[in-house]
Amino acid sequence: MYGKNPHSTYQAVQITTTDRGRLLLMMYEGAIKFLRQSLAGLEEKDIAKFCRFLSKAQAIIAELMNTLDFEKGGTIAQDLDRLYDFMLFYLSEANLYRDAKRIDKVISLIDTIYSAYREIIEGNKHLTDEGGKEEAQKVGEALRRVQISL
Repeated sequence: MYGKNPHSTYQAVQITTTDRGRLLLMMYEGAIKFLRQSLAGLEEKDIAKFCRFLSKAQAIIAELMNTLDFEKGGTIAQDLDRLYDFMLFYLSEANLYRDAKRIDKVISLIDTIYSAYREIIEGNKHLTDEGGKEEAQKVGEALRRVQISL
């Protein structure tokens, strides 16, 4: 009934039962984690590790880019599209030149976006729990403007 790897089964269940906001945060967390592992590979002069984790981070960023909803997201979705495109280009250069500074820059950009989304998503849950209607409406409006389809 279950696969040979219970960890994979757990991950599959976690992903399929997670709400969209948390799934988005998980994608950012994964990209940051993979980029840091890529940096570790570069520092260790383990080029295979560097490339493997850099590729995983690029795949996540490409998926984030592909799931943007331009109709609902408007200019924010367009700005994110350009930013993700820049990140992918910068990571390609980082791969070409084995440049840790470029990877650090992308980590910084992703972390900024991640922090903003985390504040909106977790702040919305916190406000709803405490019943702060006015604040919840502000956060809800921000969520509608930054709608990303997953």
